[in-house]
Amino acid sequence: MRKIISFILGTLVALNLSISVAKAAAKEVRVAFFLEWATPNQEAKVKKTFDKALGVPVKWVDFKTGVEMTDAMLAGDIDISFSQGLTPFVNAVNAKAPIKLVDIAVIYGVGNTTCVAGNDVNKENAAAKLEGQKVAVALGTMADYVFKETMRVVGADVSKMQIVDMPPEDGATAFVNGNVAMVCLFGGGSNAAAQEKGASLLTDAEAKAAGIAGIDITSVTNKFLKENPAMVRTFIEVTHEANARYNAGKADIKVIAKDAAMDLTKTKNQLNGFEFIDGSTMKSKYLNDGGILMTYLDIMGNMFATPENPALSDYSKVVDTRLLPN
Repeated sequence: MRKIISFILGTLVALNLSISVAKAAAKEVRVAFFLEWATPNQEAKVKKTFDKALGVPVKWVDFKTGVEMTDAMLAGDIDISFSQGLTPFVNAVNAKAPIKLVDIAVIYGVGNTTCVAGNDVNKENAAAKLEGQKVAVALGTMADYVFKETMRVVGADVSKMQIVDMPPEDGATAFVNGNVAMVCLFGGGSNAAAQEKGASLLTDAEAKAAGIAGIDITSVTNKFLKENPAMVRTFIEVTHEANARYNAGKADIKVIAKDAAMDLTKTKNQLNGFEFIDGSTMKSKYLNDGGILMTYLDIMGNMFATPENPALSDYSKVVDTRLLPN
């Protein structure tokens, strides 16, 4: 009897999804993504797998930061933001932005989102070398989170620094040209350019030991999610299928590298620092009550809260796991 009831309920859910799509299926899906941030689903992007699965054209638009992704979603120009940083997402929902987290895009260490300073700067002298200096940070992004946490670890006072808000590419250029003493950034090409002039203040192992890690998510506008739930489900499914192929060693890295606007070596190095987990792991370890990502949401929510945009009392209200594959 339980199996029959489950089957009936599942059928009703599927029917409701299909009815919703029939009534409000979008004529195209507009997706935000990052260049210099290689992910397996870029192969599906290039090969039009998303377009075929969704049955409509998928328009991919590259952005420099997750903050810009939020702005585009609020303006009605983007439906889905892929690999948006957890920090810009938290800032958005603290400000009551009508968006929801529906998937985890990638988990990574600070090797891919890091703070790079001159070779004469280290953990022991960071305070003396950086306080009073200009530092470039992509504010409101995961780089901002890593900046604050890294400075906590090395004992440097961020209030004594001149913080300049710069997207990664501009920040890397400013650092290489000697205009800032440190840059906190993400992106394979930008990071590689900065590393030629300096080095990360913390290694991946040191950052992990200090509890610093990066998680990027997939966010969707409430409107698009309500009107096109089956499309969102399909987008997530195609992404997870691409992740599974990559994890099995079957992805075409050359295609991914070209679409990410990076060379093959940088792409492989970046992907080696990424982790792509399945839906079951997300629901049992990250997005469950007390899970890793839910804990991060609380931490970041309070870290970046302001009197105007206070932290939410319950971040589970802006997380929707119903469309994740098992």
